[in-house]
Amino acid sequence: MSKDSERHCGAGTPLMHLVDGFLPIGGRVRATCSCGHTTTPRVDETRALAALRADHELSPPICALCGHDYTGRSWYQLRTVDLRILTDSTNGQFLACRDLPTSCLDGAAQRQMHLDRAAFEGFGLPVPAPRLRVIPGGGQ
Repeated sequence: MSKDSERHCGAGTPLMHLVDGFLPIGGRVRATCSCGHTTTPRVDETRALAALRADHELSPPICALCGHDYTGRSWYQLRTVDLRILTDSTNGQFLACRDLPTSCLDGAAQRQMHLDRAAFEGFGLPVPAPRLRVIPGGGQ
């Protein structure tokens, strides 16, 4: 986490930073982050969004489970279609593909397998044989 994020959210706070939306203030608008940070009122949404991006470091839009990169999508697409913020009791918040498609779950399982292998090797323990998963269907 950068010093800028620590200034706005507090040191050691494992929060995700995605554009959350806009708040109308009279004839002006504020951009808000998912952590609660808001900009000062701006003339329109475009300027408020630019101010939020300049003033507050946003999290990279990458799924923590499968590694899919959603860079280049609009803030609205990221928040409503592509990603969601999940909370883990040990690691805090992280981004994951919305609706956790099979490819995301398979990617997470593969990453976990690599982490397990690295842990076994790090402790000098024998690595257990991989487990096979039976997928129903297919007839052959």
